[in-house]
Amino acid sequence: MKKLFTPLFILFFGICSAQDFDAGFMGGFTTSQVSGDQLQGYDKLGARLGAYVSYPLQKKMNLQIEMQYIQKGSKKPFIKNSPQTYSFNLHYIEVPLTMNYQIKEGIYLEGGIGTAYLFAYKEQDEYGDINTDKPNTLAVDILLGAQYQFKKNMKFNLRFGNSLIPFRKHSSKGEWGLNKGQYSTILSLALMYQISR
Repeated sequence: MKKLFTPLFILFFGICSAQDFDAGFMGGFTTSQVSGDQLQGYDKLGARLGAYVSYPLQKKMNLQIEMQYIQKGSKKPFIKNSPQTYSFNLHYIEVPLTMNYQIKEGIYLEGGIGTAYLFAYKEQDEYGDINTDKPNTLAVDILLGAQYQFKKNMKFNLRFGNSLIPFRKHSSKGEWGLNKGQYSTILSLALMYQISR
């Protein structure tokens, strides 16, 4: 794990030491779901908090790297008169790396990869903790999104993420074609506040 994250940290602080870069903080919320849990819908709400640096590669293109805390998981929605509950909370430290392209003034499209370390999780139902297989410590997501700059130093970031590799095997241990286990899907909305340049 250290061998994986060390180059990303070096890149993060290397960009920070450059002369021509943007840096700032971000905060927002996530809504997520997990495949293979017999539930549907983005019912699990969570937080997204972190910092970013962005370095221009061309006039309309920049490289952005972030370090953030992000929550993912799944939750059974409330059903009146039903005693059944279910929640699956995954807590990650994630390092997203994206390429951002300006399509018009103030609007950017982004795409990249997010590499995350799972430092805590909890899975519960109406009876308490569920003793299931532990999720993988490493998660890798494909990221797609957009940024909208509405003030000189403020942007909104809307982002979609989906697991490239399963974060856990199915409880049955079965595999069907490309379905190798449970995958996470997440939508997030964050406010980005630029503090440099």
